[in-house]
Amino acid sequence: MSELNVAYVLFKFPVLTETFIANEIWALRQQEGVKIHLFSLLKPDAGPVHPLSEQLVSDVWYAPGMLSWRLWQAQVYFLVRSPGRYFALLGRLLGQAYSARPLGLFFKRLVIFLKAVAVAHRLRAMPVNLVHTHFAWLSGAAARIISMLLDLPYTVTVHAYDIFSVESDLLCFTTSSASRVVAISEFNKQTVLDRCPGVEQSAVSIIHCGIDLEMFRPSPREDREPLKILSVGSLTAKKGHEYLVRACQQLKASGIDFRCAIIGGGPDEQDLKRLIRACDLEDLVELRGPRKQPDVLSAYQDADLFVLGCVVLSSGGRDGIPVVLMEALAMQLPVVSTPVSGIPELVRHGETGWLVPERDATALAEAVTHLAADRSLRHRLGRNGRILVEKEFDIRGNAARLADVFRQVDAEFCGRRR
Repeated sequence: MSELNVAYVLFKFPVLTETFIANEIWALRQQEGVKIHLFSLLKPDAGPVHPLSEQLVSDVWYAPGMLSWRLWQAQVYFLVRSPGRYFALLGRLLGQAYSARPLGLFFKRLVIFLKAVAVAHRLRAMPVNLVHTHFAWLSGAAARIISMLLDLPYTVTVHAYDIFSVESDLLCFTTSSASRVVAISEFNKQTVLDRCPGVEQSAVSIIHCGIDLEMFRPSPREDREPLKILSVGSLTAKKGHEYLVRACQQLKASGIDFRCAIIGGGPDEQDLKRLIRACDLEDLVELRGPRKQPDVLSAYQDADLFVLGCVVLSSGGRDGIPVVLMEALAMQLPVVSTPVSGIPELVRHGETGWLVPERDATALAEAVTHLAADRSLRHRLGRNGRILVEKEFDIRGNAARLADVFRQVDAEFCGRRR
């Protein structure tokens, strides 16, 4: 089997909330005959970094900045070599941004275009078979640009942010020319097909994000008080932390002995702190801020119940299938969530978890009360959840499926060039 070289082109690496990308890269590198080359369009933000991401950072080639001669050398190279293609791609990417959106978006896309050209310049002498990216957004647009400049196939994994929360033209710009689109859920696959008529159903594969089951191993739990509730997720509106806090207010009024911890950082931190004070929950609900993977794992081990009340925003923004739900189920924690996007494909009501209507604090409180009182139900949900994650969300098995997709794309591309 000849070696398959894949260029992973990412918008920004590492990102604390995108553990699924680092996990996938690590698992792909365990696949025989697969070599992953890492590229990041932007430098990472300051802040904590998960240990696995720290191991990968030294392998990342970061696109040069706007003042770097290397960036402009790349532009000159492709302007001389393929001026028509260069300007066609530039015009396609910038056209709608310039005509219909704020000027800042125009410049953001221009920067990404220039950096994508720099990555293509770096790749031109490397033995790369194909380009892969996550998110059919700016990184997806970059993958298409690189593909067209170098005559290479590209693939893209679509999640939720790129489908529901950002400029819709980039979703179809990226997916319509991709050799294969990888959707993390059936829900996402159908949404892409509905929104981008140019994408063939056969070109979309469903491969879930996955987790390392060797890392997430359940530990024995005993009935105890207080009940320890855990939630993990960015402090943004779509995670529904507001409704968990309001549910905790109802739990307190009902006399339930509990403690609630929320791990994550984000723009809603101050609003949530004010809500916790207003609900008189400062001794019961703790915002722990962003944490590295070992700290999150310890929190899972200490928890009795996991809650993530995801919601659909008025803008349409929402989650896909949050990886933290996979992690909690792998730890055999009973999970309470909402039927948003692809979540019911993982949290199956009454089988692997408990689903309640979104934006319903009372329903969340009732679900927690119900599960707290039924030990056998908690154990059954936790056991079934672990089994499902082992079957469908194991990072090793899913990385093997993704590697097969890469091999198929490479074979098809080579066949067309003969």
